[in-house]
Amino acid sequence: MDGSLSVELREVCFGYPGTRLFEGLNWQVLAGEFHAVLGASGSGKTTLLRIIAGLEYPQSGSVWIDQGDVTRSASHLRGVAMVSQSAWTYDHLSVADNLRFAQRLSGQCDSGLQEELVGQFELDKVLGQKPGELSGGQLQRLAIVRALLSGRRILLMDEPLSHLQESLRSPIRGLIRSWQQQRGLTCIYVTHDSQEACELSDTVSLVAQGGILQTGASAEVYRRPRTRVAAELMGRPSVQWFEDFQEGKRFGVRPADWSLMVANPPNSMDRPGFSFIPGQVLGFGIVVSIRQVESSRWIEVQVAQSRVLVVESRPSRIARDQVEVGQTVQILTEEAIWLS
Repeated sequence: MDGSLSVELREVCFGYPGTRLFEGLNWQVLAGEFHAVLGASGSGKTTLLRIIAGLEYPQSGSVWIDQGDVTRSASHLRGVAMVSQSAWTYDHLSVADNLRFAQRLSGQCDSGLQEELVGQFELDKVLGQKPGELSGGQLQRLAIVRALLSGRRILLMDEPLSHLQESLRSPIRGLIRSWQQQRGLTCIYVTHDSQEACELSDTVSLVAQGGILQTGASAEVYRRPRTRVAAELMGRPSVQWFEDFQEGKRFGVRPADWSLMVANPPNSMDRPGFSFIPGQVLGFGIVVSIRQVESSRWIEVQVAQSRVLVVESRPSRIARDQVEVGQTVQILTEEAIWLS
């Protein structure tokens, strides 16, 4: 990334009858950046892509691509390639002809590039088939390869892996990221999955409440959310919120940010609950349930009036053997979220 702007929205306003999605939105994406747009259904994240692509026009404000005003330019003149959930294809052409046509439009003649992409995205066995004969996941992979063959420097991806089975998603994400980095492409990637956003992106923008709540490096947004909604968009399972009525403190903790150990009840167990020291939140309580969820162990602890979820990733065998339902435990975090 050289610091130059690839996409910029200036004072953009857009809405539908009865719904205002964006009001005076200012937003920037750097050239060569992988920028994830994370939000819940209906938040406006797909509309954001459509405005950039020229499939929707802002009611006011302007859209800039590579430092040129394209607000009223047609979609095909904007130099972007878009991959949507519906995986647009030429249905009358075979998979091979779809790919050849995309490459011909780009002016490229590198057959080796096409062969490499076809192999990596596992389309080599369906080259003779029409799009209507493909599964949803195969269609989405075809649309991604077409976009990569288009020669466009800006990729707009709207949940492009939604039809893929879970076991394929992470490898395909890795391929998309690798191709984007190798070729210095700008990628704007819409998702509702915070894990996907963090795994892929240089930068993430959180979309909700008619605008962009926060933009920054994924680790920064994860650790220092500015609002409760921003905190709840990042991480699985979602952040839990607590109040210590004795201290009058409210705070949030992500279940994976607790550490847990068996406690010989100290004096503080006379008043089960949370205690606070600089940079830490400490709690004592009783284990009420233990579940194994894939490679993680989910432990619920009753701390005074609060039910706390602790997620341990790959706990040690000693820890597994020690913690049982009904046991007194101590939980500790240095990653509590305090919002003003």
